[in-house]
Amino acid sequence: MRENEKQRGRRQAPDSSPFGGWWGRHRAWVAGLNRGQRLRYRLCLALGVVAVLAIALVLYLRSWIRLPDVPNVPGQVNNGQTGSQGDNSQGLPNLEYEEAQLPEVTRSGRKEGYYTFLVAGQDQVSGGTDTILLFTYDTRGRKISAISLLRDTMINTSASSKRLNAVYARNRGDRSLSEKERVANGMTALRQEVSKLTGIYPDFYVLVKWEAIGELVDAIGGVHFEVPFLMDYRDPFQDLVIYQEPGYRLLDGRDAMEVIRFRKNSDGTHILGDGGRTEIQRDFLTAVLKECLTPEILLKLPALAQVFLDNVSTDLTIGNILAFAQLAVGMDTENDVNFVSMPFDNVAYRGASLALARQDELLELLNGGLNPYLDEIKASDLQLMYRKSGGGYGVTNAVLADPAVGRAPAAKPKPEETDVKPGDDTDPGTTAAPDASEEPGTQTDPDSTDPGGTGDPADIGSIDPSDIFPDPSPDVMGGEMEDPLQPAA
Repeated sequence: MRENEKQRGRRQAPDSSPFGGWWGRHRAWVAGLNRGQRLRYRLCLALGVVAVLAIALVLYLRSWIRLPDVPNVPGQVNNGQTGSQGDNSQGLPNLEYEEAQLPEVTRSGRKEGYYTFLVAGQDQVSGGTDTILLFTYDTRGRKISAISLLRDTMINTSASSKRLNAVYARNRGDRSLSEKERVANGMTALRQEVSKLTGIYPDFYVLVKWEAIGELVDAIGGVHFEVPFLMDYRDPFQDLVIYQEPGYRLLDGRDAMEVIRFRKNSDGTHILGDGGRTEIQRDFLTAVLKECLTPEILLKLPALAQVFLDNVSTDLTIGNILAFAQLAVGMDTENDVNFVSMPFDNVAYRGASLALARQDELLELLNGGLNPYLDEIKASDLQLMYRKSGGGYGVTNAVLADPAVGRAPAAKPKPEETDVKPGDDTDPGTTAAPDASEEPGTQTDPDSTDPGGTGDPADIGSIDPSDIFPDPSPDVMGGEMEDPLQPAA
């Protein structure tokens, strides 16, 4: 005990290290400050700590909020694209897989700062992708271009449904896979098909639940949009009412859902085929994009983030999306955002109204702002279905996957008003049971080779092809209807 008392009473030797000497002098200096000086000192010290933390946060965010690497294409020339083109760390599909018939133009190299995205709107009832958009974002020129591809575009497949919007649901895989894997499978197949139609293999995908559009519109405070005409549809079977006055006004989420789902009025006026409906959806999405590019959108990011997390599947990271958004905010939406629609002709196959892309016009649009490659996209890069003069259909730069398509006579689509069942003409996912027109040999007017050919669905009163070829419906059928003829598109 006496030893402990001696130790407590013994004075400690001063710290002889440089830091110890500095710290002692610093404490003595602080002790000599008056009250006001001491407060100012502590305030400066706190601000210094905050500044250091802010710098550390900025450095961290710069490493997290970054533009993504584009996937590597075998034989492609690297032309200074942001990131390493050979990096596959984001879990992107391998572009060398067997099913990918990549267009030759993809190997010419990339324009610097160009990124491409496949954006699809999924209907939750049918499982199909009713809206399909291909975006090209020139981050250096600060320009966004997009083309809407009709859901009823005829594709080269051995599956019974020849429509583009059936590709995603048909290729998702069985339920033993995780939802993330199934989405990736379906979107990979859809990317392959889009590359055949456009010559552009999309770098990334974004799959949006259609039901989220209304939530998105509410989250950004509404969207100003020109409703082109009176939309008045009433369906007692679904307890569904669509009523939108014409004119330019602010639409809320419910208004938005009514506008993008509209197909015709109850009195039979303003019957929209796939092309007309897609045009309205394209114009509406353009209006939404313009709202999202205003600086004020930054204040609404928390609400938008929740909608995004709940309703969007993508192979982009949140940091990637924020990096793109950061570059886009404040863009001149009138001059630097350009949406176009796929030029097409209406045709019929087994009674269903389908669309064939017009090659020359399509190539002009693709090379007018959408093409991310160094070389121009050529006709040899596309695989487009076309109507043969003697009846039946062929495909450019490929072999027909279904030989029966080449022999099938071209038939006129049936008028929509005679075949649409109650409830089938407003909900993009509502399907009806197939009728006899789906069976071979029941086509009408076998000698007809041009049942419209104008590209305007209103000229022929085209029906909804989902009445003839229903989409797989996991919710209605208790599981997806896998096509035994076509395991992959």
